[in-house]
Amino acid sequence: KVLKRNDKRKINILLKNINKNIMRIFVINAYPSRKEKYLKDKRYEIFPAVWWEDVSDEEVEKYHFRWNAKEGYRKKVVACSLSHKNLMKKIIQEDLKEVVIIEDDALVDFERLGELKDIQDFCYIGGQINAPVIKDFKNFEKIKDSVRDNFTSGVNKIDSKEFRLVHACGYYIPNASVAQGILSNIPANPKERAIDREFLNLQRKQKITDFIYPAIVSLYLPDANEGFNYSNYKLIDDQSKY
Repeated sequence: KVLKRNDKRKINILLKNINKNIMRIFVINAYPSRKEKYLKDKRYEIFPAVWWEDVSDEEVEKYHFRWNAKEGYRKKVVACSLSHKNLMKKIIQEDLKEVVIIEDDALVDFERLGELKDIQDFCYIGGQINAPVIKDFKNFEKIKDSVRDNFTSGVNKIDSKEFRLVHACGYYIPNASVAQGILSNIPANPKERAIDREFLNLQRKQKITDFIYPAIVSLYLPDANEGFNYSNYKLIDDQSKY
């Protein structure tokens, strides 16, 4: 039978409301070569990233970098930040609930997504634990295992005096209100930092406090080791234990 126009409109509204209230797993996809591994599983939704070559000089000027950062690196940092913020804006505009955000060098352990059902705030579900300040990164490697020994299975609290969570490869946003709360606190300074640095500022202010252990999102190392930012980090495993 041919549906009447009003019937189609009602069905579209119904489908929109259904999609709004089911868990969504978005992949911020910057590199075409990385898309294929997600297309095999329909639970992943591709969210196009801002391409770094499309970033204007005016956008770059809004961000803070170390003095010797090259132009390409600067634009990639800005593109990454804009991509994450664009996805959070989508959550707000479409009033989405239960949203998982990953980058295109990471994979989700779908069997563990049920652990997110009672979480009501921003929660890391992947990343890397590291020293509270950059100058101590190398020394932190010596004590990382002892820090992990204090974690329990499930939701843990970030102790920003003892460690911080870096990277933005995987996190959970339960609703539009939480997304708005994150966006409204970026940037923390007159000039914006990389998205994981902005998240760090929110950790220090205790506006981001939670992470799930072990990680639900782990790195896909063949892609992660080719990332523009990973020359700053030593990736010896998939960070399933942060």
